[in-house]
Amino acid sequence: MKHQLAPMSALERAFPWRSPRDPMNRVYEPFADANGRVHPKIVARADEVTATMLRHRTTLKAIARDPDDHRLPDTVTNKQLETVWPVLEASVAAEIRRLIRGEALKSPPVRIARVESEHVPQHEQVLVGQWGLYFAKWPPNRSASRRPSLLNGQILGVYMGAVLDDSDDLAYWEETYSRYPAYALGLGDGTRYESLMGAEGAANAAVFANTATKLVDRPRGRGQELAIDEQRVNAMFIEFVVRVPLPNGGFRAQTIGAVAAFENAFDQKANPYGSVFVDYGETYLPNLNNHS
Repeated sequence: MKHQLAPMSALERAFPWRSPRDPMNRVYEPFADANGRVHPKIVARADEVTATMLRHRTTLKAIARDPDDHRLPDTVTNKQLETVWPVLEASVAAEIRRLIRGEALKSPPVRIARVESEHVPQHEQVLVGQWGLYFAKWPPNRSASRRPSLLNGQILGVYMGAVLDDSDDLAYWEETYSRYPAYALGLGDGTRYESLMGAEGAANAAVFANTATKLVDRPRGRGQELAIDEQRVNAMFIEFVVRVPLPNGGFRAQTIGAVAAFENAFDQKANPYGSVFVDYGETYLPNLNNHS
């Protein structure tokens, strides 16, 4: 399949872990009933869902301590950040409960829209006409405490994708979707919760977040290549381990990436169009440079 991803409003309330064999119509098999829907026994136990931050605490503290990093204000203390962790965990758990039940959000924090020429610098004009992620409310709320920000313990959404942890499923996915790994997200690398999700077959709003890049010189005068522009990046995928109830009792630990917005996302001068830009990590750079 070579299709471009396109937004579908119904997927904004769909269970995020999808089947590798039929991601549009079926949820990941451990959570599915015979018809591929979330098993009714899981829906009945949705209140038992919990979420725990897998990592990134140290990274976020380092960002706040760095006076040259404008993603978080350097006035934020470690103690203040530590009070945010359980609020973020509660936000992710609440979002997973909503998606298990298939409920719509009354006021989504983000919207999907076409990228326009003025939204991106010259070297990113290839994105014009493609989809991007934007804040639904822009300009942002004047009260910082009412913004959908990381510091307020809020998330913009979770990443939907097929779970590709089985080698046969991954092989099938690579053969089926020519755009893989353009929309793949690795989670929990180096931990026992390591997982891979691919959104090439079905995607929600979080998947449409673009990254921000800059041109840098290659070694020994071999031209230029793309690198992540951390000055423009204003959001991050934070990894969580979610305890999801199972139909026959007990729980399954499933990893998810949640998009959280830094404070620079709400700076109208730095981000005049309300774009959401995430850093997909160094391992994603080859994808960018292969298509630049």
